[in-house]
Amino acid sequence: MTDGGGEADHDIRLLKEHVGEMANLAIGMVADGTRVLLNADRDLQKSVTARDAPLDRYDVNVEAEAIRLVAIHQPEGRDLRTLEAILKIANCVDRIGRLGYDLSLNLSPVPLPTSETHDLIAKMDERSRAMVGQSIHALLTDDAAEAKAVFQMDDEVDDLYRKLRVRLVELLRAGGPTTDRYAFELLASRHLERVADNACKIAEKVVYAVTGERRSEYFPPRATS
Repeated sequence: MTDGGGEADHDIRLLKEHVGEMANLAIGMVADGTRVLLNADRDLQKSVTARDAPLDRYDVNVEAEAIRLVAIHQPEGRDLRTLEAILKIANCVDRIGRLGYDLSLNLSPVPLPTSETHDLIAKMDERSRAMVGQSIHALLTDDAAEAKAVFQMDDEVDDLYRKLRVRLVELLRAGGPTTDRYAFELLASRHLERVADNACKIAEKVVYAVTGERRSEYFPPRATS
């Protein structure tokens, strides 16, 4: 670096905290977007969509600050990896928030009935948000082991997604007056599955920032259907 490492460390730590604030906003959008879907809450829908602009400002500001730090500190090694990772993590967090925004648009005319599918969506929402929270905590604490544990959490979300998808397809084929609501649920399940995928991507970048390892070096490839 061209200047003292302490100053760069301080600046990177502040930038990480800004990413954490952005993540809290995005996680809240997912949680409330799911509640909009399940409860047909129009007032909450307005609250979720209103958070899109602040989320976008966070994304722009984090990107600008990361680039500024690269320019003034000319980092190498771990610091450079961290700033590179933050740029990609911020993009993932932005996508997570926008998935919450999209969830809130799936507004049924009436609340969805409490049912097996309702419960599965609620579990997917809880687990996918937990994955995001853990991946961001790993970023803030430089904990590669905590980040790697996120991949195991993704297996549970995938199982929930498969169960929900199978059941919803059965219900849609059966037809009836609730078909449109089950269609909303099917789309929502895909949004939540993507939230979990983005949490995994964040975790992957955290491991890279801390250790320099690429995912292919520590995560065995798996067959996909």
